Amino acid sequence: MSFTFRAIPSTMCRRWTFRRAQGGFMIRCREAFGLVVFLCALGFVVGCGSLPRPVGGYDLRGSIPSVGRVVHSELRFQLAEGNILITVGDQSIQGQVEMAGLQVKEDEVLLGGTVPRVEVRYLRDTLDIRRIFGGETERDSEHGPLHGCTVIGQKTGNDWAFQLAKGRPDADQSAALMELEGDYAPAIYPDRRLRIGESWEVDAAAMRRWLGHDLIRSAGRARLTFRGLGKFSGERCAVIDVIIDVVGELEDPDGNLLELGIGLEGTIHRSLESHLDLAGTMEGLMILEGELEQNGVTAVVKVTGPMKVTSIDRLGSVGAAVSAAAVKSTKNNP
Repeated sequence: MSFTFRAIPSTMCRRWTFRRAQGGFMIRCREAFGLVVFLCALGFVVGCGSLPRPVGGYDLRGSIPSVGRVVHSELRFQLAEGNILITVGDQSIQGQVEMAGLQVKEDEVLLGGTVPRVEVRYLRDTLDIRRIFGGETERDSEHGPLHGCTVIGQKTGNDWAFQLAKGRPDADQSAALMELEGDYAPAIYPDRRLRIGESWEVDAAAMRRWLGHDLIRSAGRARLTFRGLGKFSGERCAVIDVIIDVVGELEDPDGNLLELGIGLEGTIHRSLESHLDLAGTMEGLMILEGELEQNGVTAVVKVTGPMKVTSIDRLGSVGAAVSAAAVKSTKNNP
């Protein structure tokens, strides 16, 4: 499993070890969290001035990015006060888990036109975990498979293909690259001008990166509404309200299928100048449940908890020191 925001995400799964013991079962937890890859943005409107209203509405999608453009993105995921219930036969154990994830990456356009080419640099892809079982607390830190890597992507028709800039990928990196091909730069905004008050829907295929990775199937919709105008970081922006209600099926490293349900609500601040999601936030509830089988023992696992995802996008490269400071901030607030 991996922790990658590129989408959702990234899955949230855990690997459990079960073995028979005298008088019952012994249950041992080993983390195998993937980073939950969800795509959104944080912020609040700063100075909602009266902006000129163009005839026919506003263009939220924007034109094809120019060669040399670099977008710096930071995505944070937090699961606070999550509950875990594991049942084996007539025995149950309950615990708590908290997670704080951070992905920092930069996307650079290398070639435009009908066959675009991009370079994606994963500066950080980390997940800090705190779990409590039976009064004992454990802490772990994990890295996603593309942490510290640079990948090259090229689009032919409607399909993207990605590969490592250097070296051959291992199994986890290959899976992460395949996932990136399926959800890179999804078409969330309509290819037409929108008026204030208009709403539209995005199907589950475009939302997969908001749920996590390794999703085998997903169903549901996201409803977006162009609520109004404002300014953020000095740029004119469209304020977009978002409601997501999605269920998906994912597979853990042992081949067990788990059901994932997510309900989120939030706001995105979409620049009308750079056509980036400058900032935003989404909050809601996650439910992950299913049967895990190991060593001939079947356990029913259910994880629930409130989740929050925030992100910012900026034009231009940001130094590694800034990214390192962001990681430290996340670790200090699991």
